[in-house]
Amino acid sequence: MKQVIQGFATALLLAGACMLTFYFTGTPKTEQTATASDAVKTEKPSIDEIKKELEENDYHVLSNQDYDELKNAQQKAPEKPKKEEQKTFTLKLETGMTSQDVSSALEKADIIEDASAFRTYLDITEASESLQVGTYHVSSDMKYEDIAKLMTK
Repeated sequence: MKQVIQGFATALLLAGACMLTFYFTGTPKTEQTATASDAVKTEKPSIDEIKKELEENDYHVLSNQDYDELKNAQQKAPEKPKKEEQKTFTLKLETGMTSQDVSSALEKADIIEDASAFRTYLDITEASESLQVGTYHVSSDMKYEDIAKLMTK
Protein backbone atom coordinates (compact mmCIF):
# COMPACT_ATOMS: atom_id res chain seq x y z
CA MET A 1 0.00 0.00 0.00
CA LYS A 2 2.89 2.32 0.85
CA GLN A 3 4.44 1.81 -2.60
CA VAL A 4 1.15 2.66 -4.32
CA ILE A 5 0.87 5.95 -2.44
CA GLN A 6 4.51 6.79 -3.16
CA GLY A 7 3.98 6.06 -6.85
CA PHE A 8 0.88 8.27 -6.95
CA ALA A 9 2.72 11.12 -5.20
CA THR A 10 5.61 10.81 -7.64
CA ALA A 11 3.23 10.94 -10.60
CA LEU A 12 1.58 14.09 -9.21
CA LEU A 13 4.96 15.73 -8.66
CA LEU A 14 6.06 14.87 -12.20
CA ALA A 15 2.80 16.18 -13.70
CA GLY A 16 3.14 19.43 -11.76
CA ALA A 17 6.73 19.85 -12.92
CA CYS A 18 5.67 19.29 -16.54
CA MET A 19 2.91 21.86 -16.30
CA LEU A 20 5.26 24.44 -14.81
CA THR A 21 7.80 23.79 -17.57
CA PHE A 22 5.20 24.25 -20.30
CA TYR A 23 3.81 27.34 -18.62
CA PHE A 24 7.15 29.14 -18.38
CA THR A 25 8.65 27.93 -21.66
CA GLY A 26 5.51 28.26 -23.79
CA THR A 27 5.52 30.50 -26.83
CA PRO A 28 5.13 34.14 -25.86
CA LYS A 29 2.42 36.22 -27.46
CA THR A 30 3.89 37.56 -30.67
CA GLU A 31 2.79 40.53 -32.67
CA GLN A 32 1.04 38.23 -35.12
CA THR A 33 -1.10 36.57 -32.45
CA ALA A 34 -1.75 39.90 -30.77
CA THR A 35 -3.06 41.49 -33.94
CA ALA A 36 -5.21 38.46 -34.70
CA SER A 37 -6.98 38.77 -31.36
CA ASP A 38 -7.32 42.52 -31.76
CA ALA A 39 -8.90 42.08 -35.20
CA VAL A 40 -12.22 41.32 -33.56
CA LYS A 41 -13.23 44.71 -32.25
CA THR A 42 -16.55 45.49 -30.72
CA GLU A 43 -18.37 48.71 -31.31
CA LYS A 44 -19.59 50.55 -28.29
CA PRO A 45 -23.28 51.36 -28.56
CA SER A 46 -24.32 54.98 -28.38
CA ILE A 47 -26.17 56.36 -25.36
CA ASP A 48 -29.38 56.60 -27.37
CA GLU A 49 -29.09 52.94 -28.38
CA ILE A 50 -28.53 51.95 -24.76
CA LYS A 51 -31.57 53.95 -23.60
CA LYS A 52 -33.72 52.46 -26.36
CA GLU A 53 -32.64 48.92 -25.42
CA LEU A 54 -33.35 49.51 -21.74
CA GLU A 55 -36.79 50.99 -22.38
CA GLU A 56 -37.67 48.06 -24.65
CA ASN A 57 -36.89 45.76 -21.71
CA ASP A 58 -39.19 47.66 -19.31
CA TYR A 59 -36.50 49.73 -17.58
CA HIS A 60 -36.84 53.44 -16.86
CA VAL A 61 -34.01 55.79 -17.74
CA LEU A 62 -33.70 58.90 -15.57
CA SER A 63 -31.27 61.75 -15.63
CA ASN A 64 -29.31 62.46 -12.47
CA GLN A 65 -31.50 65.48 -11.79
CA ASP A 66 -34.72 63.47 -12.11
CA TYR A 67 -33.28 60.74 -9.89
CA ASP A 68 -32.26 63.24 -7.21
CA GLU A 69 -35.75 64.83 -7.29
CA LEU A 70 -37.40 61.45 -6.80
CA LYS A 71 -35.00 60.55 -4.03
CA ASN A 72 -35.63 63.83 -2.21
CA ALA A 73 -39.40 63.50 -2.63
CA GLN A 74 -39.30 60.06 -1.01
CA GLN A 75 -37.20 61.30 1.87
CA LYS A 76 -39.52 64.24 2.53
CA ALA A 77 -42.70 62.20 2.55
CA PRO A 78 -42.01 58.70 3.85
CA GLU A 79 -44.73 56.20 3.17
CA LYS A 80 -46.98 55.50 6.07
CA PRO A 81 -47.49 51.80 6.55
CA LYS A 82 -50.99 50.75 5.76
CA LYS A 83 -52.72 49.53 8.83
CA GLU A 84 -54.59 46.38 8.04
CA GLU A 85 -57.82 45.93 9.80
CA GLN A 86 -57.94 43.06 12.20
CA LYS A 87 -59.92 40.08 10.99
CA THR A 88 -61.58 37.64 13.33
CA PHE A 89 -62.69 34.11 12.65
CA THR A 90 -64.47 31.41 14.59
CA LEU A 91 -62.73 28.11 14.02
CA LYS A 92 -64.62 24.95 14.87
CA LEU A 93 -62.26 22.03 15.41
CA GLU A 94 -64.04 18.74 14.93
CA THR A 95 -62.96 15.17 15.54
CA GLY A 96 -60.70 13.91 12.78
CA MET A 97 -59.46 17.33 11.62
CA THR A 98 -55.76 17.40 10.83
CA SER A 99 -53.29 20.24 11.16
CA GLN A 100 -53.53 20.62 7.38
CA ASP A 101 -57.30 21.14 7.62
CA VAL A 102 -56.87 23.70 10.40
CA SER A 103 -54.14 25.67 8.63
CA SER A 104 -56.07 25.66 5.34
CA ALA A 105 -59.20 27.00 7.09
CA LEU A 106 -57.17 29.76 8.77
CA GLU A 107 -55.54 30.73 5.49
CA LYS A 108 -58.90 30.89 3.68
CA ALA A 109 -60.21 33.17 6.43
CA ASP A 110 -57.13 35.46 6.04
CA ILE A 111 -56.04 34.85 9.61
CA ILE A 112 -52.63 33.53 8.53
CA GLU A 113 -50.73 34.20 5.32
CA ASP A 114 -49.15 30.80 4.70
CA ALA A 115 -50.89 27.56 5.59
CA SER A 116 -47.83 25.39 5.01
CA ALA A 117 -45.70 27.57 7.34
CA PHE A 118 -48.32 27.31 10.09
CA ARG A 119 -48.65 23.55 9.56
CA THR A 120 -44.86 23.23 9.82
CA TYR A 121 -44.93 25.26 13.04
CA LEU A 122 -47.58 22.95 14.48
CA ASP A 123 -45.55 19.90 13.50
CA ILE A 124 -42.26 21.23 14.89
CA THR A 125 -43.81 22.23 18.22
CA GLU A 126 -45.76 18.96 18.26
CA ALA A 127 -48.96 20.94 18.76
CA SER A 128 -50.52 19.12 15.79
CA GLU A 129 -50.70 16.00 17.94
CA SER A 130 -52.62 17.71 20.75
CA LEU A 131 -55.28 19.77 18.96
CA GLN A 132 -58.44 19.88 21.05
CA VAL A 133 -61.95 19.65 19.65
CA GLY A 134 -63.88 22.87 20.23
CA THR A 135 -64.76 26.32 18.96
CA TYR A 136 -62.03 28.94 18.96
CA HIS A 137 -62.10 32.66 18.23
CA VAL A 138 -58.92 33.71 16.45
CA SER A 139 -57.84 36.99 14.90
CA SER A 140 -55.35 38.03 12.25
CA ASP A 141 -53.12 39.83 14.76
CA MET A 142 -52.42 36.62 16.70
CA LYS A 143 -49.04 34.91 16.37
CA TYR A 144 -48.67 31.26 15.44
CA GLU A 145 -47.71 30.53 19.04
CA ASP A 146 -50.89 32.15 20.40
CA ILE A 147 -53.14 30.28 17.99
CA ALA A 148 -51.43 26.96 18.77
CA LYS A 149 -51.72 27.51 22.55
CA LEU A 150 -55.40 28.38 22.18
CA MET A 151 -56.18 25.17 20.26
CA THR A 152 -54.15 22.85 22.50
CA LYS A 153 -55.50 23.84 25.93
